[in-house]
Amino acid sequence: MSIQRFLLIAGCALLGACSASRPAAHVIINNESNQELPIELSIIKKHDGSTRHTVTKTLKPGLQEIAFRKFPKGAYAVTVKAHDGLIHTQQPLALDTDRWVMITYMHNDSLTIQKRFGYVDTQNLKKINGKYTGLELYIENRCPPNLVSLK
Repeated sequence: MSIQRFLLIAGCALLGACSASRPAAHVIINNESNQELPIELSIIKKHDGSTRHTVTKTLKPGLQEIAFRKFPKGAYAVTVKAHDGLIHTQQPLALDTDRWVMITYMHNDSLTIQKRFGYVDTQNLKKINGKYTGLELYIENRCPPNLVSLK
């Protein structure tokens, strides 16, 4: 009888551990400007807004990771705002497993952008304080191999 009880308790503990697993949103930001940037990042439950997590942080130039907590499985929306909301973008986020949220911020003059990328696509950029500014957001299912060094 004690072996059956042990197996029952172990099975319940295992089932509870599996159902309590929560996926994480790993946020990686590349600040391509040469200045610090205050940014607001929100992850909100899509259907009812019951789960909401907002981080406001000042980013240094370069590649960095923002620590986020784990979330209950479900459909979310990721919103990123910069320059007091003048620049913003939003993407849906399905958290059924861990996801990597990749954000790129740029705030440079056209000559610097042209030297780096070969052209200036002003359709996706706004001009703020005389410089072209852009914010891109995309989501990866796996950790990109070139970001393993951040961990």
